Amino acid sequence: MVFRQESDFENALIEVLCNKGWEKEVIKYPTEKDLIENWADSLFDNNRGIDRLNDYRLAEGEMRQILEQIADLRMPLKLNGFINGKTVSITRDNPEDTSHFGK
Repeated sequence: MVFRQESDFENALIEVLCNKGWEKEVIKYPTEKDLIENWADSLFDNNRGIDRLNDYRLAEGEMRQILEQIADLRMPLKLNGFINGKTVSITRDNPEDTSHFGK
């Protein structure tokens, strides 16, 4: 199949993924900011525990810390290790999380 526009390819891919059981909710034509916010939401949903995010979302500075750690990895082997379960430590700067703020 040949696509003349990237948006045509994206729509076809979304349709295939939805037919294979993926969620119907898809971010259409996302910006980099949209993708980072979506990832931050996923990180929150999967790390809400008291010893992790303590049910407080990641602040912008905290997400920036994670992105900086990824940028420092650079090599595909190190990035693969990160993707496949590396623990990431951040310093909480979300003032709402009074138990972990600054830790």
